[in-house]
Amino acid sequence: MENCKIKELIKTVSGKVIQGDQDCLINRISIDSRTLIPGDLFFAIVGPNFDGHDFIMEAFDKGAVGAIVCKGASTLLQDKQIDKDKIIIEVKDTLSALQDWSKHYKDKFKTFNICVTGSNGKTTTKEIIAHTMSQEFPLLKTSGNYNNEIGIPLTLLQLDKSHKLLVAEMGMRGLGEIRTLTDFIPPDLAVITNIGEAHIGLLGSKDNIFKAKSELLQSLDKDGIAILNRDDPYFFKMREIVQDKKVYTFGIKNKSDIMAGNIRMVSDKGMRFTLKVQSGKSREIYFPLLGKYNIYNALAASAAAFALGIELDLIERGLSSFKPLDLHMQLSNFYKGIKILNDSYNASPLSVKSALETLAEVGKTNRKIAILGDMLELGEKADFYHREIGKEAAKLSIDILITVGPGGKIIARSFREEGMAEESIFSFEKDEKLNLAKKLLSLTTPGDFILLKGSRDMKMEEILEFLQKEHQKNNPA
Repeated sequence: MENCKIKELIKTVSGKVIQGDQDCLINRISIDSRTLIPGDLFFAIVGPNFDGHDFIMEAFDKGAVGAIVCKGASTLLQDKQIDKDKIIIEVKDTLSALQDWSKHYKDKFKTFNICVTGSNGKTTTKEIIAHTMSQEFPLLKTSGNYNNEIGIPLTLLQLDKSHKLLVAEMGMRGLGEIRTLTDFIPPDLAVITNIGEAHIGLLGSKDNIFKAKSELLQSLDKDGIAILNRDDPYFFKMREIVQDKKVYTFGIKNKSDIMAGNIRMVSDKGMRFTLKVQSGKSREIYFPLLGKYNIYNALAASAAAFALGIELDLIERGLSSFKPLDLHMQLSNFYKGIKILNDSYNASPLSVKSALETLAEVGKTNRKIAILGDMLELGEKADFYHREIGKEAAKLSIDILITVGPGGKIIARSFREEGMAEESIFSFEKDEKLNLAKKLLSLTTPGDFILLKGSRDMKMEEILEFLQKEHQKNNPA
């Protein structure tokens, strides 16, 4: 954040000064005392599982220049020994104050805003877009899981005069949430990767998921650009929303502005395909990610770049030099030729099916082990979707299935009912990951391919940590 006087912030958020110098300059905001650095202004955000007010003294001890609070400021001053130089501002609601300040700060800068949403692939697509576009433009992107009503404002507060593009991922857990996020970042170019079942338990139906995601399209102004998946069943409904806008399509099956053909896996490190663009030009692309679904992400990013006039050479360079994201189909070597596909960042019915297909493709004739955790937020259809994954694993002839959690047990039961051998099926509870790792070590043979996949709250990556520790314990250097 560029230097601002605290008095400007006070006016913007309608704050009441409890103490401190209003002419003090601030250039960084923090909401987490663990990552705070000296000179930060600390916002005491109140969440469902935490209260930033509990960490105000820790923030001051670490060098915070001041704190924005929404309750108990007078009590805080009475009960604690606080340096008179520390700024304390009281507001009605600290999250609203953070959001109001970020909107005000954003208005200082003119950026072209690229906003990405979708049921699957939005993080990877956002990262590919940013990686490709950064060759041509200085830009800011949302990082990590900064895709919500807290993360978006924090991202905006990192803007400076050098940034020409702003690339933002927008997540949602209900109707109206993406529309709220577009109040912070009005889209100039909107990308929807796909409409799937993720969060269907919260929204009730795929139609409602479509309505929630399409809020991004509805937020485009008259000069806005839409990037749409031509192969998605909801394509025509999305196209209708933006019928008066400039639209670029991407796809593999249906004729699109940006297409991929001749897709093949060239190693267990990546894929090749022919990128075909609207102008009739084509280019052979090496893409260092696994899975056909990642080709769709590459196409969505390519369409966004093409829409902004990025040369094909730069698009090719961006795709070929992209690096896999942590916990997103990361391939690592274990021991004795055993390879682990760590795709544990999150899970939905579509993404688990895609991950299983990738395991089958990359594993080829090697033995394939799928370790699957619960898929969460599926509501009353949870049992159905978990049964379908069991059927899919059997159809793909997965050699060993290991599941985690109650949903995992449903996957295992369905896998068994499809005729798979009892001795190839194992189920564990969420808190039994150490036992799972020990069992896995006893099962693995040289050349095995192992997939880790589950919803974020299942923390499936912990299995890999236990696995490595157990292996080291049994095989000391």
